[in-house]
Amino acid sequence: MSWLVALLLMAAMIVGSAPSARARLARLRPLPEASPRSKWRRWRPEWLAPPLLAVGGWFGWGAAGLAAGVSVGLVAATAAGLWRNHRRQREVDRRASEVVDACRLLAGLLRVGHVPALAVRLAATDAPILAEAVSAQQVGGSIPAALRRLSDRPGGRGLADLAVAWEVAERTGASLTATLDALTERLSAQQQVARTVAAELSAPRASGRVLAVLPLAGIGLGYAIGGDPLHFLLATVIGQGCLVAGVGLACAGVWWIERISTVTG
Repeated sequence: MSWLVALLLMAAMIVGSAPSARARLARLRPLPEASPRSKWRRWRPEWLAPPLLAVGGWFGWGAAGLAAGVSVGLVAATAAGLWRNHRRQREVDRRASEVVDACRLLAGLLRVGHVPALAVRLAATDAPILAEAVSAQQVGGSIPAALRRLSDRPGGRGLADLAVAWEVAERTGASLTATLDALTERLSAQQQVARTVAAELSAPRASGRVLAVLPLAGIGLGYAIGGDPLHFLLATVIGQGCLVAGVGLACAGVWWIERISTVTG
């Protein structure tokens, strides 16, 4: 009987020392949930163009319509994707310029004697990118935290450095003016380098797009020498395969050049 009592006491000690379910759950770090916006960014509406046009072409003109629909859909999806990337890059460049202007304006206001809390409110009138940080300040929030949130947006990476400088100045009482001057100079240099790289890479991008449309000249040349290339591409099985494969490879080449130039830049 004594060994049974000892065994029960040992089991009670183990159970008592084990953390509760609530404590174990408290130690778990929740995984970041993907927001609906981030999920939507992975989805591109232009991806629907090839299958929709392929189905419509199949029901309308059979195999020839299927090949033509896939080809036109690939071209349309590629053009829409390039336009979307171009628009996003313009937004990134615009926001990066706003960050540089905001840092320069803040440095100027601090240099003439304004305290940081007032300087950021005055700067927000001419630099709308700081408006959210000012709103957070008015409701008792942290300006560095708001700047870090804004830095997650495309082109706003410099705001993270501004948040660090602001936080250091708040904690240590160090002057923020010299730090902002150095930050503005560095961000301006980075922006100038990015513009130079983009200008240098514009020629390869243009060359890739020109090469992608050269097959159209080949079709015209086929008619010029007395052939009928469209009949071969649309009315024969081999031609339909060549059409889809050729258009697919041309679009893939355009995207490959775009990808290389983006990574290089």
